[in-house]
Amino acid sequence: MVSRLLPYRILPTARIGIEELRSYIVRTFGWETWRETSAQIQQTIAQIRQFPDSGHLPAELEGFIEDSFRQVLSGKNRIIYQVREDTVFIHLVVDTRRDLQALLHRIVLRLM
Repeated sequence: MVSRLLPYRILPTARIGIEELRSYIVRTFGWETWRETSAQIQQTIAQIRQFPDSGHLPAELEGFIEDSFRQVLSGKNRIIYQVREDTVFIHLVVDTRRDLQALLHRIVLRLM
């Protein structure tokens, strides 16, 4: 039996992360690598929509904010999301090698 896909929203913080990731990958590795990475991210988001409880709490967010945030890996990238009212909210898409704490501080400062 195939379970239904939850609706989803990619939030502005995730859109910025995707754009930064695209820019870096295209500049460093070329368009073909970006197309592969983008397809992998899209596939991972579809899996999150089908199995929203499959992710785990990012260690950097433990005790920082409520435990409703989860992450899954998509190749060399992390997708941080939250499920609220049967909708998946994609908060961040970021390279696994990036300092998540520093990125979160930068986002918070940008919102102020």
